[in-house]
Amino acid sequence: MGQPMRRAGRFIKMVACGGLACLQKVSLDYLKGKKTGIFLATGLGNVDEIMPFIAEVFKHGGGFPSPNQFANSVSNAAAFVLAKICEVTGTVLTISQEELSFESALWLAQSYLESGEIELALVGGCDIFTPTVEEYRERVNLNCGNSRKMPMGEGSSWLLLGKDSKENIGDILVVEFGNKIIASEDYSKNNDILKHCEEIISTASLSDGNGRKKDRILLPGFRINKTETDLWKGNGWAIEDYLPCCGIHSTAAAFGIARTLREKPSTLFVHYNYHESGKQAFVVASTKAI
Repeated sequence: MGQPMRRAGRFIKMVACGGLACLQKVSLDYLKGKKTGIFLATGLGNVDEIMPFIAEVFKHGGGFPSPNQFANSVSNAAAFVLAKICEVTGTVLTISQEELSFESALWLAQSYLESGEIELALVGGCDIFTPTVEEYRERVNLNCGNSRKMPMGEGSSWLLLGKDSKENIGDILVVEFGNKIIASEDYSKNNDILKHCEEIISTASLSDGNGRKKDRILLPGFRINKTETDLWKGNGWAIEDYLPCCGIHSTAAAFGIARTLREKPSTLFVHYNYHESGKQAFVVASTKAI
C-alpha cells in the first residue's frame, strides 16, 4: 500500500489490509472490468481517531485538530481509502448498526447484486480493540446477563460476493431480520427462527453431489446463550463457536461467516445473533463440496 497509507490510522489500515487480502484470493483477470461495490460494516468505527479529534475540538478554549485527525474522523474514510487502493469506482458505503452491522451490510450488498447495479460486492466488517477493556465492553453494551463470557477482540474480515457459480465457494441463501422485538429470555421465539431456517434450507441442495447429506451448523453470535444453542443442538445441529478465535466485537459475524465458508465444505449453516434491544438477525448459507 506504501506512501498513501503513511498517515492513516490503525482502523483504516486494518480495513485496507483485510479488503486487499480478500481480493488477492482471486485473479486480476476475474476482477478486471467488473463493476464492484464496497460495503464496510463497523459497530464502533474509527474510535482511535474520532475520540482524540472530539477531545481536541471541544476542549476548553477551543482546540486545533490536525488535518490528518479530521480526514481520518470522516465516517466513510476507511471505505474510501480501500476503494482508492483497489481502484473501485462503484458504490462505496459504510454501514453501522452496532452488533448487526455486518448482517445489514451483507443484506444491502445482496440487494445491489440482485438489482444488477453491481457485478461484485466486497463486503467486510472491521472493529478495533480500544483500551481499556471496561470502556470497550461499555461501548458494546456487554454485561453478564446479555452476552456470553468471552474475551474482547477485533478483526477485519471480508467476503467477495458475485453471481459466478463456478468461482463461488458457497452461496448466501438468506439474510433476514426478525420482525418482532423480543426479550432475551423468550426462548420460544428462538424455536420459531430455528423452524424458519430449516424451511429455508429445505429448498436448497441438501446433498453434496456424492449422495451424502450436508452437515448442518449453527454459528452463535455473542448474545446467544447456552440455553438457545442447546435447543438447536437438540434438533440435530452442530454448534461451531468461532468467538474463541476472534473475540467479541461488533462485527465478529464477518469472521465467523468467512471462516465457515472457507473451512467447512459441503455444509449448510446459520449465523444467528440479536441486538441487545431484542432485534434478531440471521444469515443462512451453503458451501460447496470439495
